[in-house]
Amino acid sequence: MRALALAGILGGLGLVGLLSACGSSSGGPNSPSRPLPAYAGRSATLFDDTIEPAGVGLDFQKGYQPRHDPLVRERSQTSDAVIRVRVSTVTAKKDGPEVVYQLGLHTVEKVAGENPPETDFTVQITKSSESLGIMKNFESRLVGYPFVAFVREFVRPDGDREIHFHLAPDTKDVKVAVSDALALGELK
Repeated sequence: MRALALAGILGGLGLVGLLSACGSSSGGPNSPSRPLPAYAGRSATLFDDTIEPAGVGLDFQKGYQPRHDPLVRERSQTSDAVIRVRVSTVTAKKDGPEVVYQLGLHTVEKVAGENPPETDFTVQITKSSESLGIMKNFESRLVGYPFVAFVREFVRPDGDREIHFHLAPDTKDVKVAVSDALALGELK
């Protein structure tokens, strides 16, 4: 009788443990199933939450050449995913005297990477981004713009996850540069 009661208790505890494990590893919004780096150092340079000026037609002086850009190579090799996206929404939110822009992005095609974000996801451009001027001048006119997005997920100090990005023009040159970078990465 005691053995039966003990077996029932252990079975119940096992079921509770199993249900707890299922809940925590189900990939909920704040429980990553893989270890994530902190957003700092080189990663903050690569995934700088900016839009290449060439992506909106503002590259008048230097001519954007992704095949000769070592940052394109490094972003391609360290991104969680490289995806073609289209801007679906632009929202400006006041954060005190500053404006924070939220871009709703819709994935059109996965170019590379094993950990793409959900099909529809949101990223932010804050006052620290070099693209703040682009956002102030284009705002809702960006809706519908296509880009190649280099995205990577990071863990914040509070334990939540966030996506940082770099948006490049959606051109054949960028896609070829990404393919070349990935091929070079495989040779290493």
